[in-house]
Amino acid sequence: MKKHIIIISVIILTLSLAGLGIWLGIRNKNVKPLYQASCEFVFNEDAETLTDKITEAQTLYTTVSSSDKRLTTLQTIILKIDSFEQDLNAHLSLSTDKPKNTKTLSKAYSNLLNSRTRLIKDYNEYITRMSGNTQADGPMMQKLYNELFNKTASYLRTYNNCFLNTSNYVFGKVYTANSIKAPLYSLYSHGVNNLLDNVINNQFSSLTLINKLNTSIRLENQNIYLKSSVKGGEFSFEALNFRKYFNSCNISNLIQNFEVYYSQVASIAPATETSSEKLTVYYAKQILEI
Repeated sequence: MKKHIIIISVIILTLSLAGLGIWLGIRNKNVKPLYQASCEFVFNEDAETLTDKITEAQTLYTTVSSSDKRLTTLQTIILKIDSFEQDLNAHLSLSTDKPKNTKTLSKAYSNLLNSRTRLIKDYNEYITRMSGNTQADGPMMQKLYNELFNKTASYLRTYNNCFLNTSNYVFGKVYTANSIKAPLYSLYSHGVNNLLDNVINNQFSSLTLINKLNTSIRLENQNIYLKSSVKGGEFSFEALNFRKYFNSCNISNLIQNFEVYYSQVASIAPATETSSEKLTVYYAKQILEI
């Protein structure tokens, strides 16, 4: 009797493992290649639609509060990451990884695609409710705006994390040549998360850092724009040192104290300074219009 039970158990276990193997095989076979998933998100018309909806929503709210432009701030960041994602997408076309090895990133893009669609619906609802009702009770209009702001900030946080993960993948496994894009994309992404981590009562605590990063980190013909005074571009003494000290610094410390270090740039002596964080800011100032 025991022998029969053992045989039956072995058969059940074997069938279960076989079934699991078939299921995993089908699942991996249905995973989209990362480049395809990226293309479907980055070049989808919803990217422009979301930008237009944010502009329309902000314009409507301006009749309630002309100085409150939180959605415009989020829009600027989304557009900035959009441009960086287009750059990363070009590199992803060279990836030779099998889809099963990049399925986490592929799934992230698919989820973002759906999240953006839902966010656009939220904007359509807000625009419909606000149109013709801009003279309604101020606090109620502010409540609606805050809800839309929080939904947009939530989307941006997810988008920003996907952007950082893709950047790490591209510059870690696809385009492995030393590029200044890697540290600057990382700096920008951490700056965005810092902004979102410090929202209190639906308001940004400070826009100083993100405003600096928005104006200074930008692409020109798919290359990072550097000051014309920087001789040698990415391979200049200043750019190489920026990358060197950024890679050895504590990113959390850097972001939290960026403004303090920035105010001390004039007094930093690179030959004797030992703080990687301070030297990162020092050389960032040398190569960027920051």
